[in-house]
Amino acid sequence: MRPAAADIDELDIRLVEILQKDSSTPSVKIAGMLRVTEGTVRNRVNKLRRLGVIRRFTISIDPMAMGQGAIAFVLLNAAPGRTAEVAKRLAALDVVAEVHETHTYGDLLLKVRARGPSDLADIVASRIKTVPGVAGTQVITVLNAWKDGA
Repeated sequence: MRPAAADIDELDIRLVEILQKDSSTPSVKIAGMLRVTEGTVRNRVNKLRRLGVIRRFTISIDPMAMGQGAIAFVLLNAAPGRTAEVAKRLAALDVVAEVHETHTYGDLLLKVRARGPSDLADIVASRIKTVPGVAGTQVITVLNAWKDGA
């Protein structure tokens, strides 16, 4: 169910902002921050989950600590009529962090994480280019990430 803008108010927005920073924040602490009851927080979280605003609670890792310090973006051309199929196959790969359909050069934009440059080259050559329907790639290697959603 996609929420209507009228279903989301300022309290919901503030609640989501807190949970985005740390989804393990206890309801009682959030209640204090928002100056509402703990029951209100629980009810709002349940409402936001029901509306599909909150899809899941997860963790945020440090990719460097996990040995995945190299980042690259891959602009990818799919064979005509195969963009959705290729996107689904690429999204299933554990080495692909993000898949976006674009409206510029290339059909898809991928975010890939790897241990280093040689690992990145191997991922592109053996895991991405071999997906049926991939017609071409252009790799953009990241030198510095000033802000990264990981």
